[in-house]
Amino acid sequence: MEFVEYPNHIEKTQFMENPNDEVIFHEGEFTVNWRGKYIKCVGILYFQWLPRQTIKFKWKPDSETKKLWRPLETDIGVEISSENSEIKAKGVISSFLNKDDYIHCFLSDKIKYGTKETNVDFVRFEIANLRSFNGKIVRNQDTAKRNRLEFINKEYKIAIDQYWKYMSLKGNLSSNGGYQLLYTGKLESNNSRKLTYKETSEILDSLSYFLIFLNGRRCFPLFRTGWIEDEIVWGDFTSYFNDEYKYVYCWAAEQKHREIEKIWQDFNNLWQDKNDRESLKTILHWYTEANSNTAFNEGSIVLLQNSLELLFHWLISEKLKYVNSNDADNLSASAKIGFLLSQFNLKPDIPDEFESLISYAAKNNIVNGPEAFTRIRNCIVHPNHKKRKALLEIESKAKIEALHLGIWYVESILLKYLNYSGNYKNRCKTLKNINDTEKFE
Repeated sequence: MEFVEYPNHIEKTQFMENPNDEVIFHEGEFTVNWRGKYIKCVGILYFQWLPRQTIKFKWKPDSETKKLWRPLETDIGVEISSENSEIKAKGVISSFLNKDDYIHCFLSDKIKYGTKETNVDFVRFEIANLRSFNGKIVRNQDTAKRNRLEFINKEYKIAIDQYWKYMSLKGNLSSNGGYQLLYTGKLESNNSRKLTYKETSEILDSLSYFLIFLNGRRCFPLFRTGWIEDEIVWGDFTSYFNDEYKYVYCWAAEQKHREIEKIWQDFNNLWQDKNDRESLKTILHWYTEANSNTAFNEGSIVLLQNSLELLFHWLISEKLKYVNSNDADNLSASAKIGFLLSQFNLKPDIPDEFESLISYAAKNNIVNGPEAFTRIRNCIVHPNHKKRKALLEIESKAKIEALHLGIWYVESILLKYLNYSGNYKNRCKTLKNINDTEKFE
């Protein structure tokens, strides 16, 4: 393929030079309604990452506006509007005339502007903190990189491109923590059909949860704008929740992209059914919390068993109908996990790499991985003296291995159900050899 035949790299719509920099949406003339007075001002509408993700507004007041402030002020509600960009929002004053001489306001989480009723040609968005993937080739002036992932079905296509300076941006993010925009994306139909605001929101919601599964952390598309040709028609600056940067293990290998792009279709097909969608969202929520270790090892193990039991009831009982609901309720947790593994041709043996968990199982006459995992979980959640004593006797390393075994179960079952066939990182092995990949079979 000739160089000029490769597609152009998608240019980002927002700019962040350093991790956690404010992202400015609009700077210009605003009207502020405060205490019944309409104040004309030059203000800045922006997105703040830390200490929490929020949309804020600030403006420098004139001398008359300063007189409106009273000590111990409680009437701090404001409304802002910008006629040119059709921005309207409500908020509260958070600080008045600090060192920068600005009035600062927190705004409601959902900020939309423009005409959402107008259907658009395509939607642009940005993604923060998403890991690197070796994708399809795109070009930028006289250079080319494997920067693109594409998610395509019969009706629409999504392309997401790593920023051209991804590696340096990601390096700064790893050093400083927090947030950094790293990808830019474009959603459009496959047949030049215009897209509704509701439709694009639902598609990007689906993409958000698929990216959770690829990334092991939340990285929902942000700063969404609808376009007709080269003009922005509407914008959505909702602060969709994203996780701060943290390195976590994840099954998705960086070297391949075709297999990842293929399972998007199966994932998105599942998403169309409301029950399947809610099951996926709940499973991926618990999976992400456990993978991020937000509840520490013991709490994460509990969350994982919830996820595995939901997988059993959703897939085995409801979708595949191998077990009726009454019988499903009467099965033990270890039997449910074992049933899942058997259905998807996954071995129940404790992986050889998990030496401490193998030792724990041998000492307690435990026959396989599902029983070892649930036995440790039961010691955590049942507070009687015998269980508490047993929990204290379990080595910390065995708990860590049980946690990763449970995460591996969730990853592998979902990958099997989504018909994945490609390279992946087996966390049971990468705990020791972090860059190893193998064929998922």
